[in-house]
Amino acid sequence: MKSYAALLSLLLVLGADIGLGQEQYDYDDAGAADDDEKGGKHEVPSFNVQPMVFNPTVGETVNIPCTSGTKYDSALLMKRRYFDDSKAEQLISGDTFFFVKDDRYSIQDNVFTITNVRKSDSGYYSCTYQTPDMNINVTHTLDVYFSATVKPEHKIIEAIKGDKADLDCNADGNPKPTITWTKQGGKMPSGEAQERGTSIIFEEVDRHVHGTYECLAQNGVGEPAKGTREVVVFYPPEIRTEKEIVHTGNGDKVELVCVVHANPAAEVQWTHDNKPVDRDTMAEVHEGGHRHLLTIEQVSEADFGVYQCSASNKYGAVFEEIKLTDAPSAPAITSDPHSAEESSYTLTWTTESYYPITAYTITYRKTKANESTDEPGEWMEIAEDVAEGAQDAGPSRSFERTVADLERATDYDGVLVIRNSVKPSADVTFNFSTRKALPPTSLIQLGDNKDALAGMDKETAGGHRHPNAAASASLSASLLSLCLFRLLSIASQ
Repeated sequence: MKSYAALLSLLLVLGADIGLGQEQYDYDDAGAADDDEKGGKHEVPSFNVQPMVFNPTVGETVNIPCTSGTKYDSALLMKRRYFDDSKAEQLISGDTFFFVKDDRYSIQDNVFTITNVRKSDSGYYSCTYQTPDMNINVTHTLDVYFSATVKPEHKIIEAIKGDKADLDCNADGNPKPTITWTKQGGKMPSGEAQERGTSIIFEEVDRHVHGTYECLAQNGVGEPAKGTREVVVFYPPEIRTEKEIVHTGNGDKVELVCVVHANPAAEVQWTHDNKPVDRDTMAEVHEGGHRHLLTIEQVSEADFGVYQCSASNKYGAVFEEIKLTDAPSAPAITSDPHSAEESSYTLTWTTESYYPITAYTITYRKTKANESTDEPGEWMEIAEDVAEGAQDAGPSRSFERTVADLERATDYDGVLVIRNSVKPSADVTFNFSTRKALPPTSLIQLGDNKDALAGMDKETAGGHRHPNAAASASLSASLLSLCLFRLLSIASQ
């Protein structure tokens, strides 16, 4: 009979909730309130708990208290409202009667329990006493934590060179996960090992963006989640030659190499002096591209000339040239342009030649013939033969030659030409200068020594000398030398 009475009371309260529009009273302090009813005092229900926030992890149990210090005749209601307000407030229970059937729900001693909590359990839970005049509430917050997830785990993004590409990790989790991006097999296009952010945007993709990126989402709950975003960039061929000029000779074996990057893969062809090459060629994967080799087992006179490596796919075509020659390379000057000597300059250089260098010619002249004109001086020439035993075995060879009888503190222009037994190299121009004369260190120090110079005036009258007279005489002679040196310096300018 008692349970029927309680149920009847509950239905009456619910009916009042629907039809009468009672005043709402949110309870946030323990205690009680008095109300007048028919001239007497009536105790208003109250809670002895404050609003609380619960953060269980998915699968755990949470106990939500709706306790009070007194047992009331009014029915205790449990209501739920979702965070996003997408659904209306839901009545879960009244006392021990459940309107929402869920085996995970229970209530005992005014404590509402949810076992094996789910993400969908998150929301605001209101403990409510409903009277004819008002509702008394205490509202708790249930914010369920769950580990990070990434959806989809794998995604392919296709783009053409120059297009914009967005990589979104699309991670979920509570608390909100942090996202870290890395690129499989290398660094990010920015050069960094990793980057942070929910997404990555490439404004204009190129072949360096091509690859698989991994996003790692973690929030401290459970294990981190991983996802991959594979970026496929379609682009026209790009070619790089390992050498623009190959120096060789009759009987030598050479490989002409061009490295091609393209997507889709490019068709590669070789030509020699604008004619198709009828030799076997080979391609191998190299640094993410294809390394195309044209091998000549024994070079002959007919093999010299310009070779062209061309590549094409549906997005474009490109070519690079490689020159095969028996001439030596233009010499590379390796000496400092400022000579350490006043009247000479040592010129050093390197070259590459299959055949030994047989001779060289150095021509040089003063940049300005004299101080009164901007016209250059007359050309001077040094022409010498080179013995084969006086040079490196090759093909890289080093040389040096000292140019003597130069004027000090003078700028010079020069031209260097070398040749091997077959052909000369291209001309190379260079500039150099001789060192200016420097005064002896002792005279410079003397010129700056005012105390020593002042001591020269300390000789006594009548032929008698100061005790430091010998030193003063020496200093006088040094001073005279210094004056003569400075006069000569001025005259030479």
